[in-house]
Amino acid sequence: MIKNSLDKEKINRIDKSGLFTEYENWTNQAKNAIEIEPNLPKNQKFDNILFVGMGGSATSGDIIQSWLRDELKMPFEVLKDYKLPAYVGKTTLVIGASISGETQETISACIDAKTKRNATVVSISAGGKLQKISEKNNIPHTKVRMALVPRASLLYALLPSITLLKNLNVIKSPKKEHSDIIRLLDKQGKAINKNIPLETNTAKKFAKEVFEMASPPTIYSSQTLYAPGYRFKASLNENSKIRAQHILLPELCHNEIQSWGKNKDNKITSIVLRDENESQEQKARFESLNTLLIKMNIKPLEVHTEGKTQLGKIINLIYLLDYISLYLAILKKIDPTPTPHIDEVKNRLKKSF
Repeated sequence: MIKNSLDKEKINRIDKSGLFTEYENWTNQAKNAIEIEPNLPKNQKFDNILFVGMGGSATSGDIIQSWLRDELKMPFEVLKDYKLPAYVGKTTLVIGASISGETQETISACIDAKTKRNATVVSISAGGKLQKISEKNNIPHTKVRMALVPRASLLYALLPSITLLKNLNVIKSPKKEHSDIIRLLDKQGKAINKNIPLETNTAKKFAKEVFEMASPPTIYSSQTLYAPGYRFKASLNENSKIRAQHILLPELCHNEIQSWGKNKDNKITSIVLRDENESQEQKARFESLNTLLIKMNIKPLEVHTEGKTQLGKIINLIYLLDYISLYLAILKKIDPTPTPHIDEVKNRLKKSF
């Protein structure tokens, strides 16, 4: 029975590495990360920002971009690659984030930005090669903690990055957002942790629905919730070990929806992320989307944001979605922590880096 599959004892037997414990500690992780004071660059004159990272570290850049897209007055881009865009130069602030400190793409981009483009570069990691190379090249480095795995250390990369932007006068003080984040994580953590039974646990119930649909999930969101949508796709890949895709609205209304059909091959698990403050245009699109899904005999599973600030809503939604991916792993009888395929590729590349 699925109910018994998600009880605390069963979870502890499958979660051999203890990843659930890391998520139970997210409120404390947020409190600790808020207190970190990042090292600042001497040159504080720039007119564009490039956030460099991969995987869970890049999520921090995605969150900042989603959060500030309607407020930030200068270009902000997230790079998930080795090669720098052509515009990067003297007036660019490059933030290189790699929780492990071993991410090749981030290290390479930071070195090139500093030595070849004369950009203003700062870095964030829990140590590793990124810290060593930063110190060697006079790049201001901020050392943070790392949880069991980088993807569970999200707040250690995100919140110091936000403090950095505040201290460089790019954004206003995030005190209101900090309070909202702590409140939301504390409330959410008490409601969806492994001790809470299926009947009253939103994350467990949602994971059960996804598991029973038995088809690769497709996540739909607006640009406003791009960060939680893409993060959920990645968490389903890494924690649940299942394929998933993330598609943005309204773009999907111009292509994706034509692929839907009633035949067996077109069946999908549709997960729709909704913002409580979405615009009338977004609301109309989502309602039309759901109507069409139902017409195609596809049940849309909706998840809604909660919070007083946009940043708080984004982080709280990610927290819920990450928990769903963990419970889905348990239902599949898979330890959510190990990522052997990713490790194999990284180990092969180490020999040439």
